[in-house]
Amino acid sequence: MQKNSLKISFLLSLLIISNISFAQKYNLAAGLRWGGDFGISVSERIAKRWTLEQNINAEDQYNYYSVFAIAKYHQPIVTKRFNLFYGGGPGIVRVKETGEFEEASCLSILGQTGLEFTINRISIYGALEPYFYNTAAGGRFKMHKVVSVKYVIVKRKSRWREKLNKKLKWKKKSKNKKPWWKFWKTSK
Repeated sequence: MQKNSLKISFLLSLLIISNISFAQKYNLAAGLRWGGDFGISVSERIAKRWTLEQNINAEDQYNYYSVFAIAKYHQPIVTKRFNLFYGGGPGIVRVKETGEFEEASCLSILGQTGLEFTINRISIYGALEPYFYNTAAGGRFKMHKVVSVKYVIVKRKSRWREKLNKKLKWKKKSKNKKPWWKFWKTSK
């Protein structure tokens, strides 16, 4: 039953982040994350400067795995490619059975702050993640330093390029239209 609840929460999280979004330099990115734990991460823009990120982590050293949905606010530092972000969200932590503790699942709260840099189709961020979870064995507070490398699946369209094209009145070439410099040829 516990495995089913994690599967359901993961599927619901994917449904939540699958809406149309805009802002910053990408709309959808997915990749790997390292730190206190190892996992995968999927980020999608949900509004201007807002991201919804889904993290699935496993940590063998402390014998647990977790799923988090994090809403993050991005503030550009130099450009939209390099920014500071902060946010937080709920999650589920599953602690495996050890000699001291029984197997248990519990709700958790996570915060996150860090720096992100995006170039071409690669997004890299480093973050601090404090989080708290409470099991039957007692509450636990953890702090992770995380590095994530993501591939940008859907890029955000550049607005300045659209404005420049509109201002210069560049148009896509039509197959039916002859080039302007071939004025002597007649079109059929």
